[in-house]
Amino acid sequence: MELTDPKVQSALIAAAVTIATLLLRAITKPIWERNFYKFKLENDYKYDQRKKVREAISTYKVPLLNSAESLNHRLWNFSRNAPEAWHNQREGESISEKYYLLSFCYRFLIFFSLCRKIDLELIYLDSTVSTKKDLDFLKYLKLFPQIFSDIEIFEGTGYNQSVDTDHFFSDEFREFVSKMSNGEKLLSYSEFRKKVEEKEFTHLITYFSGISANQSCLRWQALNSFHFILMAFLNDYGYDFQKTSKQKMSDLAKSVPKNSLVKNSDAFIKRACLNKNKEVRNAMSALSNV
Repeated sequence: MELTDPKVQSALIAAAVTIATLLLRAITKPIWERNFYKFKLENDYKYDQRKKVREAISTYKVPLLNSAESLNHRLWNFSRNAPEAWHNQREGESISEKYYLLSFCYRFLIFFSLCRKIDLELIYLDSTVSTKKDLDFLKYLKLFPQIFSDIEIFEGTGYNQSVDTDHFFSDEFREFVSKMSNGEKLLSYSEFRKKVEEKEFTHLITYFSGISANQSCLRWQALNSFHFILMAFLNDYGYDFQKTSKQKMSDLAKSVPKNSLVKNSDAFIKRACLNKNKEVRNAMSALSNV
C-alpha cells in the first residue's frame, strides 16, 4: 500500500487527528475541569450570599418601609409646625404630657431599630456580592445613622466635636437604639413611654426637645438633611403611595430655613457611594436649589 494512495492519506490524517485530539483532551481536560469547578464554586457562593442577603432584607423590609413612612409623615408635620414648639419640653412640664415629643422620638427609634435588625442579620454575610439594588439598600442603612453620629456633618460650622451637643456619640446611639428591642419584639409606644418616665432615653428626648422652634440650629439642619435622604429611600424602595415628587420636595425646601449642611450631606452621600443614585440626586437637588 503506497502512501500516495488517497485512501491511505485520509486514514493517516484521520488517525493523526484522533491522536492529537486525544492528547489535547488529556492535557486540557484537567485544566478545564479545574477552572470550571472554580467558576462553579464562585458562582454558587455569590448566588448563596445574594439569596441570604435578599432574605435578610425581605424579613424586615415591609416593617422598615412602614416605619420610614410614619417617620416621614412626622418630619413633614414638624417642618410645618416646628414654630408651634409642640416638641419643646419646658421647665416643670411632665414628659407624660408631651405626646408630640414622645411620639416623635418613638418613630425615630423604631426606624433605626429596624435598620439595626437588618444590619445584625447581615453580620456574617458577604453583602459585597449583592445585586446593585440590594447594595444601594444597605448603603442607605449605613448612611442614615452617620448623619446623627458623625461630626463631619458639621464641618466648617465651628462645632465643638468633643461635646455631643448636636450629635450623638456613635456607641451611645447604637446603645439606645438597641434598647428599643425586647428580644425579637420591638417596644410598643406604651412600653417606650413607660421607659422614658423611668428616665431612659433621656438624652434622645433632650436632643429633640432642644431643636429650636425657629429651625435655625444645627440639630434641625441635620434632621432636615436626613429627611430628604429618607424621602429618596422611600422613592427607591417604597410603595407608590409612599413616594414624594421632586416638586413637592422643592416646595418643602423653600418653605423652611436654608440648610447650611447640604454640602456636607453631599460629601456623606458620596462617601456612601450613593451619589450616582437617581433618587438621592433628585432629593439633594431639591434641597440645595432653594
